[in-house]
Amino acid sequence: MKIKRPIFWLTVIVAIAAVVFFLLTRTPIGEEVRRGSARLFDYEYIPNQDVEIEGCAAALAADSIYEDFRKKFRFHYQTLGMASFADSSRMILLSDLPPHFETDSIAPIFTQFTHKTELRKHPIGYDGYTTDIILLLGNATQENCDKLIRRLNRELFLSEYKPTVMPLPAEHKRHYFAKENIDYQITLNEFNTWFMEEGEGFIRLNDTNTVLTVADMFSSKARGVYFSQQPGFVAWAIAKNSDLAPQMGDIRQFTLDADLILGALADSSTLVIIGRERQSPLYELPPLQIESILLLASTTEKELSQSLDINDLMAGKMNNGRDWCPTYLSKELENTEFGDLMTITDVLLKDWSERGTIQEGYYRYPEPGYYPFDKPLFKKLGLNELVYNWNTAGAMYAIDREGYTIYTLGRTGSLPVSYFNSQERSQSIGYRYESQAYHYFATLGNTDLARVVQYTALYQLFIDNNISYSGNTYPSFPKNKPFLLYKPTMNLLGILKGLSGEEISQLSDSLSQRSFCSYQKEQVDKQLRENEQAHNFSYTEENIDNIYRDVHRNTQANISRGFQEVKAMLCGLSEEQFKKLAKYLSYPRGMTLRDREGYNTYLRARKVNQLMREVGKNNLDLLGMDLANVKNYFASNLSGNTGRYMKTSSLIITYNDLLTTGGHNLSSRISRVNSMTNYKRSRGNYTPTDYERPTSTSPATPSNKEPSNTPTTKTTTTTKKKTTQSSTQAVKHVNNKPLVRSRNAVISTAPRKTRGL
Repeated sequence: MKIKRPIFWLTVIVAIAAVVFFLLTRTPIGEEVRRGSARLFDYEYIPNQDVEIEGCAAALAADSIYEDFRKKFRFHYQTLGMASFADSSRMILLSDLPPHFETDSIAPIFTQFTHKTELRKHPIGYDGYTTDIILLLGNATQENCDKLIRRLNRELFLSEYKPTVMPLPAEHKRHYFAKENIDYQITLNEFNTWFMEEGEGFIRLNDTNTVLTVADMFSSKARGVYFSQQPGFVAWAIAKNSDLAPQMGDIRQFTLDADLILGALADSSTLVIIGRERQSPLYELPPLQIESILLLASTTEKELSQSLDINDLMAGKMNNGRDWCPTYLSKELENTEFGDLMTITDVLLKDWSERGTIQEGYYRYPEPGYYPFDKPLFKKLGLNELVYNWNTAGAMYAIDREGYTIYTLGRTGSLPVSYFNSQERSQSIGYRYESQAYHYFATLGNTDLARVVQYTALYQLFIDNNISYSGNTYPSFPKNKPFLLYKPTMNLLGILKGLSGEEISQLSDSLSQRSFCSYQKEQVDKQLRENEQAHNFSYTEENIDNIYRDVHRNTQANISRGFQEVKAMLCGLSEEQFKKLAKYLSYPRGMTLRDREGYNTYLRARKVNQLMREVGKNNLDLLGMDLANVKNYFASNLSGNTGRYMKTSSLIITYNDLLTTGGHNLSSRISRVNSMTNYKRSRGNYTPTDYERPTSTSPATPSNKEPSNTPTTKTTTTTKKKTTQSSTQAVKHVNNKPLVRSRNAVISTAPRKTRGL
């Protein structure tokens, strides 16, 4: 009996302990006991995790909340959002994952919680996408979520600074057109006056008693992010000739607290970038993405480019009347947010210059309320070809003074615009058109155009001040993209080389018939009517029939001659010359033609391209080729070439496109001047014409409304937007001398609810 009694009491104690454990972990009373213990002993309370994740409210609502978010934020938008539910379950959204983010980092962060992770690919463009993560938490307190959000911010943004969370469902949608002015034209003289002569004071948020001017920052070699004493500016002080890696924590703070970059000042050791203290909400001017900034710091290339290669041999109008073309990006920009942004804004440049008549089929960007010209530019000029370009000539100005350098942006609303009448000659169509377009795009308030300006400014400042980044930027250039069209190009050249005389005759007849029916007859009839009105007579039916036959016969002869000349040229080439021609035609930018043979290859390629313009790409079916198949071949071969979490679109589809091309030419070269007055080119201060002034008391305004998913051919009205000149726009002159405005007249000093946000 003495032996059994201890066993009995041990059994009783274990049973009591089990009951107590049950009460502590499985009942409301037990949960309250555990919660109270956590408060008493100051540790984090983790609620009961014995939950079924699939049946929680967060799981049931996740799909609809995510779809609502991506409907409101259709393009790149990097944020961390959370939805909370009555059963204490949570849905956390991580959108636009940066390449440095490790999905394996989620498990250690959420190890104490019942959770589920799901990756979603959100399509952008024809075959591009960005990756989001949906996280489901079965049971979590607000304190739990606050700590988890801070840790996720560290993983996503490399900083826990201001770990803001977007409440889901999203209350706002992305604004593509700012409600207030975002186009600043601040002069070098004004920057010098405000920051060097008058000594604008800056403070740190955690030390408001210590006030530094920019000159103080130079002398003390200050580093980090500072706020102006009087609301309005945020300064980011960076060590010159250095790597950004040790200063990584400042990037997120600057991108959150400053919503526009205005310029910079530098001495021999410090670069101080000046931004506008945030006035716009995040859904209007989202923070610049850290990975894009690090990418720009890492590049040593002095030129970055983007283009829509509509004039490539195998690009053009398909049988369905739609045009396709490859997208081109410098290797540093492939599968990056900045690269995709450049493609999107290039589409906008073409479409809006043509009054909305050239529409892209997959990006489907919201429409502006008005356009830069009274007619589509291509038709207004009557050209056979037109090149549209964003460029950096005059985008940033700098002056080197004794002991320091000042930088200011020409305009913050957009990059300058160039229009060329030919891709080969690059001859401007006229300074007036470029000035008018620059003014239009800069004052439109488009937040993506302004975003391109900010990235470009950082790129130029980093290069000019030897600021680098040696960390991993996860390059993902698709090595098979450059000469991917070589095979279909070889096929086409082989067909042209092998045409018989009879086949050329049949092709020329069929093509001339198509050409006459599609557009020549309409043009001939128009000219005949004009002749009759001008000379007061009427053509007989016999006259008209003879004219029709002459047009058809001349077209047929021209096409036949073109086929015969190209065939003769191809037959006269050696195998090596033939392959070199095909290689050049498939990817012209990929070959340097510096010798005599290279120049001959260029001339041969021009002859082939001229024939294709006469034939019409949409008529290649007569040669047994379909550009839709070429497009599909191109896209399928690039489907696996992606970044870690995103892919830039490999091609675009447009409607009603003409013989147009364009892109971005981003140079690291800054326009250096010798005077702080009268140095800007006149187009920066363009004055609107009478056409651009409103004729209605209620003019159209840019819309943040999402466009229809179905592209349509449309005509546009000539409604104009009211043109206003705010104090932050064109610089006034007094007695022919530029007036230095007070900083308060340019940058708002209105209090911010929380400095920067």
